[in-house]
Amino acid sequence: MRLFRLPALSVAQSLFRTTSALLSALLVFSTAMTANAQQLPADINANSLARLPYVQRKDTDAGAKRLFDIFVRGSNTPTDEIKGPLAFAAYNIPVATALLDLHDGAIVKGTLNAHVRELAILVACRETNFDLEWNGHEPSAVKAGVDAKVIDVVRNKGALTGMNDADAAVIRFGREMLSDRKMKPATFAKAKELFGEHGAMDLVAVMSTYAVSGFYAIAVDEQAPAGKPRLSR
Repeated sequence: MRLFRLPALSVAQSLFRTTSALLSALLVFSTAMTANAQQLPADINANSLARLPYVQRKDTDAGAKRLFDIFVRGSNTPTDEIKGPLAFAAYNIPVATALLDLHDGAIVKGTLNAHVRELAILVACRETNFDLEWNGHEPSAVKAGVDAKVIDVVRNKGALTGMNDADAAVIRFGREMLSDRKMKPATFAKAKELFGEHGAMDLVAVMSTYAVSGFYAIAVDEQAPAGKPRLSR
């Protein structure tokens, strides 16, 4: 008994079908990219996702070497770009370098443990709607032992109930300093009781480090990359 066989596709038919599939895929991709681009405000640079382009090596002098060594790895070309939390502070290299020193003093050489420090960073990012560093530090906070429910309270600006005194003290400290711009005596006294005089001042230093970068992000209206969550406004 002979089996019925479908006629084999010719090379031309096979190529036609492959080409058609590729063109369809490219059309879908192009449409998606166009739709995404249309969602950006008119003054936003498509590469930096902000109102200014990234600073390039060719537009700086030797004073920027430290920043490029940290934020650009494995490259030394004129078009290297400074990205990350100091991307727009880098329009004034001495300022960006000073902020890097502030970061090192507050984070690397500070007195706060990882749990308190990462929670303080999230509070500063939330109070300035700093999406970039929030997305970068949320996993670090979880790794440092900050409870997911506490992170949700910070994210949603929720009530400080059902958490330990230390976490509540850090969040209250940051909210009053950065949003209320006035700190109650009891808030400062609690921070000093829990973390000591040096620790209370390190809370200011840590939060200031990330808040300043957040202010740059506000000024240039930095957008979260596609696929990354954005803090509610």
